[in-house]
Amino acid sequence: MKKILLLIISLQLFNSCTNDFAEINTNPIDQVTATPEELLPLAIKAGYSASYEYYYDYYRRIMPWTQTLVPSTGNSGQFMNDGSNMNQRKDTFYGDHGALLTDIIYKINKMPTDQQTKYVYLKSIATILKVYYAWYVTDVNGSLAYTEAFQARYGGTQTPKYETQEQLYDIFDKQLSETYTAIEGANQSIQVNVGSKDFFFDGDITKWKKVANSLRLKIASRLMKRNSTKLTAIATEVLSRDQISKQEEDFSLRSRRFTEHGNFNPIGMLASKPMVDFMNTTEDPRRRIFFEKNDYSQENINKLVAAGLMKQVDTAERYVGGPISPDLVPANKSRYYTSAKRVLNQVNYDTVSRLQYRIWRPENVVGITIGTGNAIFPLLTYADYSLLKAELVVRNLIPGNAESLYMEGIKASIKMYDNIAKEAIIDKYIPIKGTDTNIYLNSSKIKFNSSKALEQIILQEYLNYFKQPSEVWALIKRTGMPNTSTALKLEEPTRDGFPLTMPRRIALPTPSKDNLNYQNQQTALDQMNQDPGFGGNPNNIWGRIWWDKE
Repeated sequence: MKKILLLIISLQLFNSCTNDFAEINTNPIDQVTATPEELLPLAIKAGYSASYEYYYDYYRRIMPWTQTLVPSTGNSGQFMNDGSNMNQRKDTFYGDHGALLTDIIYKINKMPTDQQTKYVYLKSIATILKVYYAWYVTDVNGSLAYTEAFQARYGGTQTPKYETQEQLYDIFDKQLSETYTAIEGANQSIQVNVGSKDFFFDGDITKWKKVANSLRLKIASRLMKRNSTKLTAIATEVLSRDQISKQEEDFSLRSRRFTEHGNFNPIGMLASKPMVDFMNTTEDPRRRIFFEKNDYSQENINKLVAAGLMKQVDTAERYVGGPISPDLVPANKSRYYTSAKRVLNQVNYDTVSRLQYRIWRPENVVGITIGTGNAIFPLLTYADYSLLKAELVVRNLIPGNAESLYMEGIKASIKMYDNIAKEAIIDKYIPIKGTDTNIYLNSSKIKFNSSKALEQIILQEYLNYFKQPSEVWALIKRTGMPNTSTALKLEEPTRDGFPLTMPRRIALPTPSKDNLNYQNQQTALDQMNQDPGFGGNPNNIWGRIWWDKE
């Protein structure tokens, strides 16, 4: 086996799974001799420090498309046409993240049987992480090389076959189910304790077991338009086993200094009008965590009035979102991006609210202070899971009490975002009180209404997924909501009066004939293109991946 030198990260633990990655590249180790537990933190870091994904895929593509933010200058006329520089997730998976997770599994499988029995928990963690990220990649790419991928350096094929998305969903479900069973059957007393090397749960395998099971339902939900019978069958088994049942079991990564790289910085990104308008009408307590108040405090207005730059105005509404449509950007069409901005003494005063930058990048500077908070990456939370189950109940796909799950999901989401804000040390943090939550839950648009239940639940999923942009995108594709007719009204963006259409997948590259695996890649594209919804050209970002059936 060829020796590959990797760099292990020097880890300084702050508190309970909070990790400082300031000191990196200081202790070269040989991957061949490293233990599986030594590789785990390196694998996790490789998966969740992909800053370009935030810069391109999220802030400049998916979030504007799904109307959760707008750039400070408004959307360009081409914003729904531009899918360039995307798909960082694929590079991450086929780079160190997927390779290191595979290394962990391979090393354990090659151990003598008596040693393998001590590594059941660690192998399970690596398997869950690998399945999750592979699913995340296929979600917008379709067919993938999975089963035979990463095997060349172990003497396996250099031309791995591609599985279709339908096949992948079966593979993922089987692996997660088997992992759950393996954890249950393992001898707890002899397991290698990964402890603080597990940045998610600090080695608590009971929580990993619940994630493995709950993730099955999350993945199966994508089958809704393709095979609802299989979705129900998977759900039936999932609901009979241990699941994520409280906030403390959230599948979220909490770490310090993951987001130091400047590409995580969302500066220049503003609140969107559809989201803010809805949150304003419902007094959503998450509003102050998602967005900052705009610049027009009474103090600032007094300064601008004294300078002759504006007239005295009512300052009641401090949360304002920018319109989505490119046709509202030019100076003669929208005050939001033009006349409402004022400059005094080289300070810009803007009507539109900015994002709360630090929930995306805790290191952001406020005034002259560099942030020192923790970043939280939610992957599958109790709020996510509760709201998903509420939706499936209303669709008559699983049994349950939709109202109870809906209310529990909202409360969990509010608590989660309050914790994210506290951990990130956002500017002017004000804790969300129980009374704030109760007022929200009892407001007319939020209080459960069985005649509008499906829409209510999906709108809460949309808000809850704010920190998971890819899930917002998937939600709209999967459910068709929110839209221009729902209580949270999305805009119909136009350019020169013509409507623009939201993209639905990544632009897939045409494989080079010089590529060693050209034939398998081309075969996969040809197979996907047999579906009329795929859109013909691999670069067609309005085409559909298998699960996203029309």
